[in-house]
Amino acid sequence: MDSLPAPRDVAMLRVPTIGRVHRTGRGPWEVLGADGEPVLAWVSFRGELVAGGCSAATCRSYAHDILRWLRFLAAVGVSWQQAGRVEVRDYVRWLRTAANPARDRRTAAGGRPPAGTVNTATGKAYLAAGYAPRTINHALSVLSEFYRHAVDADLGPLRSPVPLRRSVTRFPGQSTARAAVGGPAYRQREPVAQPRALSEPLLQRVFAALRHDRDRALIAVALSSGARASELLSMVRNGIDVGLGVVSVVPKGRPGRVWIPLAPEALVLIGRYLAAQPLGLPDDPVWMTIRRPAHPLTYFAMRQVLERVNQELGTNITWHDFRHTFAHRLLADDRLSLTDVQTLMRHRSLTTLTDYSAARLDELVTRLHEHLARPAPAPTVAVGYDQDDMQVLFPGLTP
Repeated sequence: MDSLPAPRDVAMLRVPTIGRVHRTGRGPWEVLGADGEPVLAWVSFRGELVAGGCSAATCRSYAHDILRWLRFLAAVGVSWQQAGRVEVRDYVRWLRTAANPARDRRTAAGGRPPAGTVNTATGKAYLAAGYAPRTINHALSVLSEFYRHAVDADLGPLRSPVPLRRSVTRFPGQSTARAAVGGPAYRQREPVAQPRALSEPLLQRVFAALRHDRDRALIAVALSSGARASELLSMVRNGIDVGLGVVSVVPKGRPGRVWIPLAPEALVLIGRYLAAQPLGLPDDPVWMTIRRPAHPLTYFAMRQVLERVNQELGTNITWHDFRHTFAHRLLADDRLSLTDVQTLMRHRSLTTLTDYSAARLDELVTRLHEHLARPAPAPTVAVGYDQDDMQVLFPGLTP
């Protein structure tokens, strides 16, 4: 077996910010090269993704992974058709050490704490300065699919440069081990997910920091339904049924709309917010900008709602934390079955609920203190021994 060439010095590598991911209106997401023209291999790959039912959000995510790969190849002077395993290996090494531009943090007065530090109010760490292991694994999966399509479509490469991982397994009754082919090699070990549910005192502080009925209604809906950010933004005026206590959203990864239940308090806040808004069409979005002229709320604008709260409270809360809080509350209720929680969370598998089951640090501290405060159980006499005889032999040690 031929050995791989010596690794590049990725620490000295300067990856150019050429090309970009672009979308015109509601058109498809494009990967534009250094010349500003669409990358044809991406156009072909995107067609496969769309035919397979991938959403526009998934295509956008894949496009950024492909663009990052093309930028790295430009830095090492290799075309994507000629890239081999050594380029994939060095790409992973570069991702492990490179700074992620999306993680830039302002450290000046009034700015955010440095990346990777822990917020004492939420117990969560700010995102690290580099690429997370999950991001690297996602990039490898995208490249594996991209090159698999390129080989099948005869776009240039004769085989995929992304090697498959081989693991040695031993089955019952076998005297020898057998190699099993797994996913892409160079996959990173992902850290155990930390609990992200918010405590009740912190939630009270969050609501006290909100200044608009719209923001109170948004968070109330997220807390009482576990709706994702994209699901919140998909709400429309005629998708609210106060009588049944449900709203209509577009779920993640599924076509069409579904109805999800809401708490009565959330419906009241929605009604209060809409009562102060101009009349709109039935299919108009529920959430609009506060500044006039009003426009449909975007994901970036919705993030700014929590940015203002985080700056005031010194926290690092995200919209997905409300979904974790919702799941944490459901799992703590022994009157709800796991299938009930799965349905309310709109998850396809029960195994995915484990990410929400971890106890918060403050809960663990409380439980430990309660455990330590309990008196030790009194000793009891084993079967076969006379109670009176034991009292004579060991006075004070038996009840």
